[in-house]
Amino acid sequence: MDGFGAEPLVRSTGNAPAAVATCSGWKQINITGGRAKYRECTRTESGKRQVNGTFQLWDTKRDGKSVQAYARTDYNHWYGDKVTWEHFYGWGDDKHPSGLISSGWREGDDFELVIELK
Repeated sequence: MDGFGAEPLVRSTGNAPAAVATCSGWKQINITGGRAKYRECTRTESGKRQVNGTFQLWDTKRDGKSVQAYARTDYNHWYGDKVTWEHFYGWGDDKHPSGLISSGWREGDDFELVIELK
């Protein structure tokens, strides 16, 4: 996943025009005992803004704890959130990272990911 930059994604829907999504580069969050890599993609589908977050978790310390992640999509991140989807995840295997986890396309214009060790 390292080295990916912003990349447009195009999806065809039969005879309808393709929806073009723009994705950020991969970003990383590091905490003592864990880390996450993530990216967000946005698109407009039928006149509505949508966002998709994809991430991967690592438990980097053998201590009996696991990396806990809170992921959500929303509108107006900086001006009073309107949350459109949220979910909690956990990963406790320090031998390898989780698989890629995706929010799927959700209404919104922002994907947020917060991690901690528990």
